[in-house]
Amino acid sequence: MCPSIIKNLFTDPTGELYLWFVHGQLALFSKAILGMEKDNTTAFEVAEAHKALKRNLTEKNASNFIPMGATNIYRNLDEQVRNSVKEKFDGFYERCIAYLDLWENSFGNAEQCSWVNLTKTNAVDWQNAETSAEIINSSLLDVPDMKINNNQLFDEVVLSKEYLQSNWEQWKQEETTRDVIISSEEKWLRLFGHFKENHIAAPNLIKIVEYSFCLPGTSAPAERVFSLMNNAWTDARGLMKESTVKGLMTCKINIGLACEDFYNKI
Repeated sequence: MCPSIIKNLFTDPTGELYLWFVHGQLALFSKAILGMEKDNTTAFEVAEAHKALKRNLTEKNASNFIPMGATNIYRNLDEQVRNSVKEKFDGFYERCIAYLDLWENSFGNAEQCSWVNLTKTNAVDWQNAETSAEIINSSLLDVPDMKINNNQLFDEVVLSKEYLQSNWEQWKQEETTRDVIISSEEKWLRLFGHFKENHIAAPNLIKIVEYSFCLPGTSAPAERVFSLMNNAWTDARGLMKESTVKGLMTCKINIGLACEDFYNKI
C-alpha cells in the first residue's frame, strides 16, 4: 500500500513543483552544513555560516525566489493555485528562519571574534580587538594568565595592521599563482613569525587569537576522538595503559602521517 501523502504528491499537479523547490533548497542547506562541519571548524566560522544561511533565506523570501526547475511550472499554474503555492513557499522560508533564530543563542559571543578569520585586509582594528579583549577578560576572570592588557594590545594591533596591509596583495598573488587559499591560521603564523624574527612581543593579541581558534564550532572533533579511541582500545588490546592510549591519540590526531612514515620520521 502506498501512503496517501506520497500518492497525493505524485497525483497532485503541483507535486513536481514542490520537489524542484525542495531540491533547490537542499543544495543551499547542504553547502551550509558542509561549511559548518568541516575539519577544525571554529565557533565563529559556524556563526558566520549560520548568519550567511539566514541572510540568504531572508533575501530569497523577500524576493519571492523560486529555484530553477520550478519556475516554469509555477508560472503555468492558474492564479488561485499559484497563490496557494506561494503561501506554502513563504511558510517554508519563515519556518526555516525562525528555526535558525533559535540557534543564535548557542553562539554566545563567538561572532564577535569572527575578525580573527582575516577575510579582509582591515579585519584587524582596535574596535574588534577591544571587543574581543572585553569578552575574554569578563569570561575568564578565574584565569589570570589570560587577562589582556589593553594598553599593550593597542600597540600590537597597530603593528599587526601594518604587517597585514603590507603583505595582503602579495598573499593574493600567491593564492592566484599557486591556486590555493592561504588559511587564516597560516596568515597568523606568518604574522607572529615576523614578530618573533623582529623581536616584537604580542602576548595579548596571541591570547585573543588562541582563544578564538580554540572555540570549537561543533562537537564533531570530540566525537572523532572517541571514535578513534574505541577503534584503538579494543577488547583485544584492553590491557593498554591509559598513558599509552593517550600517546596514540595524540599522535593520530595531531600528526597526519601513516604509522610507517611517522616511525621513519622519528
